[in-house]
Amino acid sequence: MRSSLSALLAALIAFSLVLSACASESTPAAEGFDWFDTQPWELPGDAVKMRVDKVHDGDSLNLTEPDDDWYEQYRLIGIQAPEIQGYRDEECYGPESAKFLKELLPVGTIVWVQQDISDKDPNGRYLRHVFVQDEDTGDYFLLSEVMVRGGYARARSYKPDDLYDDVLKEGQDYATENHSGMWTCDEWEHLIDD
Repeated sequence: MRSSLSALLAALIAFSLVLSACASESTPAAEGFDWFDTQPWELPGDAVKMRVDKVHDGDSLNLTEPDDDWYEQYRLIGIQAPEIQGYRDEECYGPESAKFLKELLPVGTIVWVQQDISDKDPNGRYLRHVFVQDEDTGDYFLLSEVMVRGGYARARSYKPDDLYDDVLKEGQDYATENHSGMWTCDEWEHLIDD
């Protein structure tokens, strides 16, 4: 009987450790990450806490409320990541972009979303700005800006949702000047401003 209780207690402790790891308040994969010289943001007052359920590619993911399992599809506002095989023809740096976002936002990561003007795109995905928290510093970063500055996506305005367009354009200038990520591909040269 005593050994059964000990085994049950050990299982409960292990289960609680797994749950606490999954409920992380910050970005687990971001430990020691340099954020591509991105400046931290103050978390917007209207940002809503969500949890990552799945990353589809470099600009879309499934999110759920932290204590719920019902997910919805979300599209990052203000960027266009190169496509991956499956939805359309694969574009240069598409797989790398998707891989980077999956590593930065593993399942269970807590993020904060902010609505701009539109609620959903024509495909039924929620349109949101997403903020992530650095585990080491507690600072918040605009995910779209990180993706653009790292060369994992390009800035693309989707009017009327243009709250951070200027910041994203500056981020793209940074990435093209540094020949980062997708900007090493000949396929994207025509998008670089002279």
